[in-house]
Amino acid sequence: MAVGKGRAVRLSPELIVEAAVRIAARAEPDGLTGRALGEELGVDRSAVWRHFADRDALLLAVGDRLLAMAVERVPDGLGPREVLQELARSLVEVFEAHPYVGAAVACRTTRGPGEFAAMETMLAALEEIGLDEGSVARYQRMLADTVLAYAGMRAGYAALPQEVRAADEHAWAGAYATISPERYPAITTHLPQLAAQDDEAVFQTLMEAFWLAVDATARTTPKDDADV
Repeated sequence: MAVGKGRAVRLSPELIVEAAVRIAARAEPDGLTGRALGEELGVDRSAVWRHFADRDALLLAVGDRLLAMAVERVPDGLGPREVLQELARSLVEVFEAHPYVGAAVACRTTRGPGEFAAMETMLAALEEIGLDEGSVARYQRMLADTVLAYAGMRAGYAALPQEVRAADEHAWAGAYATISPERYPAITTHLPQLAAQDDEAVFQTLMEAFWLAVDATARTTPKDDADV
């Protein structure tokens, strides 16, 4: 039990992770430090590290909690396609809402209940669609890696200062609009359409590509193989 600010605080890994998630939602870059967590919980910073071996262990625990949050957002009663669509969208939204942690854990294996729940949800949905065992595993990895990469990119972008994001977003009307049509004819031709794309269009196209691949495989999967 840690003592802080006139009261006893019964610390646990879960309590520390929840505090770290709150800090991460405020987009604070140092949210996984003993100092930040100590201030959030009202305890001495050293108390945090009695529950986690090091900062990386804490990072993985917080990242796993973000994965659990994404799974929890998926409504009950959906079909397998809707489950995967909602899980993918929720994962991107949760990581983007906790940018520093989301960017840091997108390429990691958290090895916790949140990751297990996400994987179980994805595998079960792909099984229900009718893929064979090998295809279920392959498309689960494809979707997980692709969505995590996109979520990590969106989280990294969200962590940038506002003025940096504004400069990047102005590039279509700035740097790209002034390039030589002779040297970059394809860019010049497609520039209006490129500038019109937004994050939602990119996400929807990503998922459309996934479903095209899944549907093509499902059509060639013998029913007996899918039922094994």
